[in-house]
Amino acid sequence: RDTEAIAAPTDAPDERIDVGVLIVGGGPGGLACAIRLGQLLEESPDVRDRLGDVPVAVLEKGKQPGSHLLSGAVMNPRAIRKLFAGRMTIEEMPTYGQVHREAVYLLTKGASVRIPPPPTMMNRGNWVVSVSEFGRFLAEQAEAGGAMILPETTGQALLLDHGRVVGVRT
Repeated sequence: RDTEAIAAPTDAPDERIDVGVLIVGGGPGGLACAIRLGQLLEESPDVRDRLGDVPVAVLEKGKQPGSHLLSGAVMNPRAIRKLFAGRMTIEEMPTYGQVHREAVYLLTKGASVRIPPPPTMMNRGNWVVSVSEFGRFLAEQAEAGGAMILPETTGQALLLDHGRVVGVRT
């Protein structure tokens, strides 16, 4: 119910952590957001100063970034190359290499038949990653850019004051 997910701020000011931008979720998307904000704030120190002592913070529910990310993945490198353009190449990131070819087989009880890969399964040029390892790497990059990672912290309710989002209860 929305009454459980939305609340008014009630904690004493000395029990709050004031942050400029709070990202709820320490997965690849949230961490990439923190990295990009760090890059933008690096270019605008006056804005960084206005955001306070903690300009960017990331709530991470796991014990450490990446600890709740369990799968492997095939990653299209376009966005990550753009995020780190001029700073780092994909070869410097934790990957298991590039996909050079793929094959799809139709399996039956007694045989397998190779079929053309459907468009959604064409991965040539993409990179194989452990999402957990990649999450830890992204967290390191976010912290290097000035973000504060808050591990073992879950968002419990969105805090509103006069219709304006003012925080998250953890």
